[in-house]
Amino acid sequence: MVAVAAACGGGGTGPTQGVTRADLLALARDTAAEPNGALCAFKNNQLSHCQITHSDTAQTTFATLTFFPHSIVSRNDTLLCDTCTIVVTATVTPLTYQFTIGPASLVFNEAGEPVADITFGTHGDPSVYTQSPKYASAAAFIQALGVWHERTPDHWVLGRNSTLTGPSTVSGALEGPGTYLLAAPK
Repeated sequence: MVAVAAACGGGGTGPTQGVTRADLLALARDTAAEPNGALCAFKNNQLSHCQITHSDTAQTTFATLTFFPHSIVSRNDTLLCDTCTIVVTATVTPLTYQFTIGPASLVFNEAGEPVADITFGTHGDPSVYTQSPKYASAAAFIQALGVWHERTPDHWVLGRNSTLTGPSTVSGALEGPGTYLLAAPK
């Protein structure tokens, strides 16, 4: 009986399945300057930075995506050469700190995956902390923020190496194509 439970993902030693979106408290974003999204094109063997900016006159940074050399291994089941040009799209969900990385056919290098630095100082609204008894203040909520990745439909996991890296920046690994959200446990 124990062997059956372990093989089916039961027990405490298997990988976490994640939490539902309802279990997360997402950082709110004002409507003043919707981000544009981004189309990132770069050579596989070169370090590349791609910015997603807000549509305000200052072009305030929403996120900086860093692609290390060989951080993307394959596309459409084909290994990428050193000088192959890679195109990655980043689309932003309105009114949120949620974005989607594509295309879905990309495979990221687990040993050197891309990183997202999400900046929320200008357009973020941490007052949502009041929606959870877990946080006594906006500062406590900000300290708990992380980059969450939707691994399967409505199963969100905290991204690898996700941490607050400045007063209004959270960084985390991009583990593959898909949807990412700046949030804290509810």
